[in-house]
Amino acid sequence: MRKLSASKTLLSVFSAGLLMTASAMAGDFAQQIDARQDGFLSFADSLKTMKKLEDGRDSDWEAIRALAIKNSETLATLPTLFPEGSDTGSRSRSTVWTKWDKFESDLSKLNGQFVDMASAAEAQDAKALTKAFKAAERSCKSCHRGFRVKR
Repeated sequence: MRKLSASKTLLSVFSAGLLMTASAMAGDFAQQIDARQDGFLSFADSLKTMKKLEDGRDSDWEAIRALAIKNSETLATLPTLFPEGSDTGSRSRSTVWTKWDKFESDLSKLNGQFVDMASAAEAQDAKALTKAFKAAERSCKSCHRGFRVKR
């Protein structure tokens, strides 16, 4: 009877340890998930703000340029926020990891579009800026279709 009780206790301790490890890992991923979601939300907010700042007559070119550069810098950190297994509890599809090269390529393309926005703002070229806005919006939509779970 004592052996059975000791075995049950050992099994309970082992199970609790596994649960705590899983919880700790999920907690670590929660920080990364929050950080990447914040990054993506900041892109959407920045695009809206940049469009308002570019009005064709009295555009705030420096503010647009600064936001585009900030987006590019944020984007550079995003791949590190997608460790294997961090799809649990997030809106990321498993295709982020199964098609990692495509995912990274799409992020790189979006980064190029933010760089184009910064260059257009520096040149005060409304036409080039509009072109970069549209390209970024297409990239966002494409990435959402392939790599994000619908609500």
